[in-house]
Amino acid sequence: MNYTECGSYNGNTAKLFVLKSGILEVGILDFGARIQFIKVNGIDVTLGHKDAAAYVNSGSYSGGTVGRVGNRIKRGKFTLNGKEYSVSCNEGKNHLHGGDEGFDKKFFKVEEYLENRIVLSYLSPDGEEGYPANLKLTVTYTLADNAVDVKFEAVSDNDTLFAPTNHVYFNFDGEDGKDCLGNILQINADKYSVVDGELIPVGEAEVNNTPLDFNTAKKIGRDFAAPELEATNGYDHNYFLTGERAAHAESAKTGIYMDLFTNLPCMQFYSGGALKPFEGRTRSYRQWSGFCLEPQFCPNAINGENVAKPILLKGEKAGYYIRYAFGVK
Repeated sequence: MNYTECGSYNGNTAKLFVLKSGILEVGILDFGARIQFIKVNGIDVTLGHKDAAAYVNSGSYSGGTVGRVGNRIKRGKFTLNGKEYSVSCNEGKNHLHGGDEGFDKKFFKVEEYLENRIVLSYLSPDGEEGYPANLKLTVTYTLADNAVDVKFEAVSDNDTLFAPTNHVYFNFDGEDGKDCLGNILQINADKYSVVDGELIPVGEAEVNNTPLDFNTAKKIGRDFAAPELEATNGYDHNYFLTGERAAHAESAKTGIYMDLFTNLPCMQFYSGGALKPFEGRTRSYRQWSGFCLEPQFCPNAINGENVAKPILLKGEKAGYYIRYAFGVK
């Protein structure tokens, strides 16, 4: 296999594999089964770091496969089949993005590597981060028709939770640009989660006539002065999607655009308000250097009401996908 070494973490060397097809060139690391870069006609439109340790030290989850459960579980507790489980609380009193050592900090096995496709796998043992059951995860990246298709498949030997996502940061002005606030975004969602001070949902609200409304495309930074965005330094909100075509984003500067498709029910839009200064591949990143569109289940879904539950039953196969379809105007 042809790969480039990209530093190490916990004594293991990270390997970078490059996929190519059409206008796309994509770098995938076995560390965290993560996207290191996506180049569209040679322009890198994602944030990333030079080596494995930097991904952990930045605290950004950048490009990583997130799980077993993306986003938050309140107080790190849930009940499944009448038994209460406690998972690691790595964000104050709550569980976030799989815990202290979630999937984004694991080394995956490369099962297949072709010019436009890579298949990676990881066996998450029973009790890892507090989750029940042995879970076998496969992540497949395929390039076709100027799109990056990401497929998450999992099977477990007992009932458990599974709600993966990818935490890639975009800036369609280019990775070497300034901030992402001039990027144009449209989200197909009529409702969002109302949250408490720890970003745990406490209800739902309509996006209509609020700064959260992206049904009509607008610049990400247009409404940043709104009081509703003050606590999160911009956007860090869960949207309830109205269909599998979740979002459209583009840059007037580069002409690069992307349509995002998924079969997950929700999507977190995070505009990078909590990003701390850290050295990226070509520059130092800072607040709002990039934004995330994270297809997901509703945060704290296992404890919520009237939302889909991320339960994976023993022996059943889960399959979720994200499709990033690119073009240039």
